[in-house]
Amino acid sequence: MISLSLRKVGHKYGHRAIFQDVESTVTSGDVLAITGANGSGKSTLLKIIAGILQPSEGEVRLTISGQIIPREYRPLCIGLVAPYVNLYEDLTLYENLVFIAKARSMKMDPTKIETILSTVELSGHTHSLIRTFSTGMEQRARFVAALFHEPMILLLDEPTIGLDAKGREIVKALIDHAQQIGHLIVIASNLPKEIEMATKSLSIEKYSSSSSKI
Repeated sequence: MISLSLRKVGHKYGHRAIFQDVESTVTSGDVLAITGANGSGKSTLLKIIAGILQPSEGEVRLTISGQIIPREYRPLCIGLVAPYVNLYEDLTLYENLVFIAKARSMKMDPTKIETILSTVELSGHTHSLIRTFSTGMEQRARFVAALFHEPMILLLDEPTIGLDAKGREIVKALIDHAQQIGHLIVIASNLPKEIEMATKSLSIEKYSSSSSKI
């Protein structure tokens, strides 16, 4: 059982509050959409959940099977796909995965990697340099990098950006599968087709510093 709770989470850049008192709880099988205008803090909140940023106030609590996962260990159970998560262009896809595995003190499982490559239709590109990839191929490669350690939580920031119709179908299938096996997915987006995949939603603008609530 997975549980992700946001408890009065707020964040500031300097003296400017982006959002305050964000509250939400999602569990296994949920797909949460974080919505809001550009600059409202969707990506910032996703980074806080991932443990990349420390919130200015409040708490993010992630528990798996009743065990609280400390912030420093979240990368081991979270897969993050976002435009700001870049792969090394002068390395091959496989070399990027080796680098990520070493950073996480993980062992590479060639069989699992090949399965993921096949799922996102990148088989045959394992040893191609990332800089030779199209925009859509690079986005699919981000999914490989996010999924090859089999995370139980997926954090997706505009996951279908740069993808064609086939790529969007692949992403939807990945999200559907993750939901069916009881994983937890959070999507930051304003795109209707991405929001439609969610079972719950959180409008970050409700908690913005300009909201009448604050």
